[in-house]
Amino acid sequence: MRFYTIEKIISLDDIFSLIKNIIKSSFEIDENSYTDDHNLLIIGINENNQSVIVRGFIDKSKNRTYFSISALHSNQIPEDLKSLNNTIKFRKSIGKILFNVVKNSKENARNYAFANLKIKKPEERKFKDQLIETEKEILMKFIDLLHERFNYDDILRKYPFSLIDIDGSWEIWYDIYDKYIDLIENNFITSKKTSPKTFRNYDFALDNAYSQRIADLIMYEVEQNSNPAYKSSGRNFKKVHNNFQTQALDEEEKNSCNLKITFIFTHKKRSQLRLIQMLKLLEEVKIFTQLLHEKVFRHYDNIYPQLIFISLFGFEQRVGNYLKDNLYGILSRNISVLAVPPIDNKLWHNYFVYNSSEDNEYTKSQSAVYLKTYNNLKRSSGVNKSEVRKMESHFQDILENERVSAENSQEINDWIDILSINDYPKILDVKNSKEKIQKATN
Repeated sequence: MRFYTIEKIISLDDIFSLIKNIIKSSFEIDENSYTDDHNLLIIGINENNQSVIVRGFIDKSKNRTYFSISALHSNQIPEDLKSLNNTIKFRKSIGKILFNVVKNSKENARNYAFANLKIKKPEERKFKDQLIETEKEILMKFIDLLHERFNYDDILRKYPFSLIDIDGSWEIWYDIYDKYIDLIENNFITSKKTSPKTFRNYDFALDNAYSQRIADLIMYEVEQNSNPAYKSSGRNFKKVHNNFQTQALDEEEKNSCNLKITFIFTHKKRSQLRLIQMLKLLEEVKIFTQLLHEKVFRHYDNIYPQLIFISLFGFEQRVGNYLKDNLYGILSRNISVLAVPPIDNKLWHNYFVYNSSEDNEYTKSQSAVYLKTYNNLKRSSGVNKSEVRKMESHFQDILENERVSAENSQEINDWIDILSINDYPKILDVKNSKEKIQKATN
């Protein structure tokens, strides 16, 4: 199956017309095809025992149009479905059979565009390759027409992310993860005072790619660049007063903004997500955002990527160790990472935060000690200026760490709410979902 999410509403009648023109040279449109205000179904049949099913669904709440293409061979249709009309030649009845396969999905409109067809896998590799090429060709032509006729531009760029490893069919995983991704998107939008942009099921595959490379959800928001010095270096900030207790960062407003992009990837394997997979995606996202900054978003000062990994079967223990050792908020080269589900009832992340109130109390006491020592040195007639400067720098680091920790702690709390951490096992239906995947992939 090939699928595409259009981040605007396009008339399904227009889509019907476009698809009909794209496939008419190879497929005959079956009489069971139809379109209405919210749903679209096109069934194309040819003389080579091939069929194509195109489905569409409009989600007005998100100003979004879903679109999917499934190509199949007659030997993929189970015998019990073929026998529904065994008195008529199969090719003449195939349109009705396929309509019956998908019609019940219309009752659940949210999943209609991606309903899992109850069909068998192609018995021969050549059939599979032919079907994939058919789906790919239709989708590429459709996207070209989409840009041409509707001036549709999704802003993001093509990039060969390593997101293609999967056990079973994508539709099964979609059915498991979709409600949770939908909730995350809704929570993210409602939690922001600005108007963030979101992309669902974004396909990064290059035009010549054999498989699609899907990011389940991408969210980006613009934030005012009120602290440019810290953002650019991680440790470069200014003194305001000699008294350390009243020092603060220079808050002079600057007419510039940063862009924060969050990528959500769901792991679609019957195994724990491995550290090497996470590291590979981290590096790819870093390169991709650099390209975005150079080619598309040059008007922003910086682009800060963030990754959220969701894995039904959990994570390697080494992932947790990596997150603890590569803290975001201290070194600017590190990307912020969140991992769901949490281990030991905690959200895994790599944000720099003080882990307890005791840590905070220790930091405050250290600040007082250094301030007292500093004042004594300043009053001394034989003061060593080099030592004073070292102490000033160290104390600034302490204050900065406190500030970063407080900011990160608040952001983690926000993400705990957005990701609905306390309710995720119920939303994902973890036990039954695991059994479903294991049964489907055995």
